[in-house]
Amino acid sequence: MPDSGKTTQGLRERKKQRTRATIVDVAARLCAEQGYENTTVDQIAAAADISPRTFSRYFPSKEAVIGALIEDAAEHVAAALSAQPFDITEHEALMRAHIAVLRATDRGEPEAMPFERLNGFLQIVNASPLLGLAQFTYRPDAPTRPVIEALARRMGVAGDDLAVRIVFDTWAVLMSSGLGAPGTTVGAPAEIADRIEETFAIFTRLWRPWRAPR
Repeated sequence: MPDSGKTTQGLRERKKQRTRATIVDVAARLCAEQGYENTTVDQIAAAADISPRTFSRYFPSKEAVIGALIEDAAEHVAAALSAQPFDITEHEALMRAHIAVLRATDRGEPEAMPFERLNGFLQIVNASPLLGLAQFTYRPDAPTRPVIEALARRMGVAGDDLAVRIVFDTWAVLMSSGLGAPGTTVGAPAEIADRIEETFAIFTRLWRPWRAPR
């Protein structure tokens, strides 16, 4: 016979996971609709149909919820990065990985990041220049660490290697530029993918003199 204690524990754990996922989904939706700065913990709790006290059992702050949202996006990008071929540059691999995640969401693929989560993430990081760069810039303890770790594995170096820092911080600028002007609506995933590809094309064009010598 099944162990009733284990069954109860399993049900409780699944309920906790659902509640946590609901909080993150609601936070993403509210931040996308009304802005990161205008969204409060009380609003998130009310929309998730829980009390602020219950909210605090899962996340200590609004920033922690956003961190979970960013980490979710980073895990999808890290998985896509691990699937990229090794005969392309690290910058191109990062570009392809982000494009893969965006287009998978746009197509509604089963394993893709849900649209509301991705949309919320993009709206949040595009809320201001500092917020956007802070989320993409190299920090080993940041929610983007899954991408840093995947990049380091791909390059065969330690996560704190200078080469990883350079690639990651360069990509931070490219990604921030590809999202568009800070504070504006970033658009659908497919539109963002197009802008990132256009930004990357300019970046690669800069690898040689912009103007031919006279």
